[in-house]
Amino acid sequence: MWILGWITLLGFGLAGLALVYFFQEQQLAALWAGNWSFSAQLLAGAMTGFLGAQLSRWLILRPFFRQERVRYHKLINQWNWSARGIVFISFCAGLGEEMFFRAGLQPLLGLWPTAVVFVLIHGYLNPFNWRISVYGLLMVGLIGIFGHLYEQAGILSAITAHAVFDAVLLFWITSGRLRPGSN
Repeated sequence: MWILGWITLLGFGLAGLALVYFFQEQQLAALWAGNWSFSAQLLAGAMTGFLGAQLSRWLILRPFFRQERVRYHKLINQWNWSARGIVFISFCAGLGEEMFFRAGLQPLLGLWPTAVVFVLIHGYLNPFNWRISVYGLLMVGLIGIFGHLYEQAGILSAITAHAVFDAVLLFWITSGRLRPGSN
């Protein structure tokens, strides 16, 4: 899990920075500054990520989704999670993936194509599994909202939304399974 976090953070993050540096007119300092204040970006991102996670949780708990819920619960809980591990992996995914998809690809491909590519890469749009594709359609909408946050507020809002979204869902899925003393 720790290695995957570092690969996501450095691999996607550096690739996103390279796309910004070599293929866009935007300066890296302007990318980090954003359009809204630091605190406004953090608040907007945290609220969006939390609400998005609650909406996802609601869908995951629907009866039709039981088979996928059980499968993903087993998949995620195969790792020995700690609170620190959840925060770390959520931070790495938020920063690395948003730098690549939002800052790097979105200005080149557009908001909605980037959202679809993001969800496709994560395997949530699957023509052989309609249930996971329903979740995927929700994710396209949520990732589109993250992209809109990036355009309106700044990259920090999208990073925060993504990290909070992942952390809320991971804490929920692993609840009762965290290592003792890890909270």
